[in-house]
Amino acid sequence: MQHNFWLYSVIDRVMLANPQIASILEIGTGAGCVTTIFGLWGIHRGIPVTTLDLVNRHNPKILGRLGVEFLQMDETSEEAERAILDRVGGKPTWLYCDGGCKSREFKKFAPLMPSGSIISAHDLGMEFRHEVDALKLCQQGVVEPYKPEWWMEMNIQLAIYKKL
Repeated sequence: MQHNFWLYSVIDRVMLANPQIASILEIGTGAGCVTTIFGLWGIHRGIPVTTLDLVNRHNPKILGRLGVEFLQMDETSEEAERAILDRVGGKPTWLYCDGGCKSREFKKFAPLMPSGSIISAHDLGMEFRHEVDALKLCQQGVVEPYKPEWWMEMNIQLAIYKKL
């Protein structure tokens, strides 16, 4: 089980504990469940929320009502990198890596995020491994694990890091 009510609880806890988050950027919209939760946080905080994926399988009417910007593109493209960095704009962001290659997304974008950002990767233990995908960045002082005791609560499989 990956998506359950507890994942949304952890998202809430991270947002409540990190008032510096000025935008949310999700790579990998999927069916849009996490996107919807982020959209609600965007409304609550008055911050922009952007999600990108190759295909939009979410209801555009719901995304529109939530004020979520959907970008249909390949997250590995130069266009996507520019779009992501433009939307971050030098402000602390929650970057949620849940696209086609969480490892590549994390390694590519974590170093580019502003200090105070939250960078997370879903499918911990399956498509993302701390020892392989994040340990080097931790040792280099780029990121530090954030609340690792939450990562596998109720099997949510969400690695969370804070940008130093």
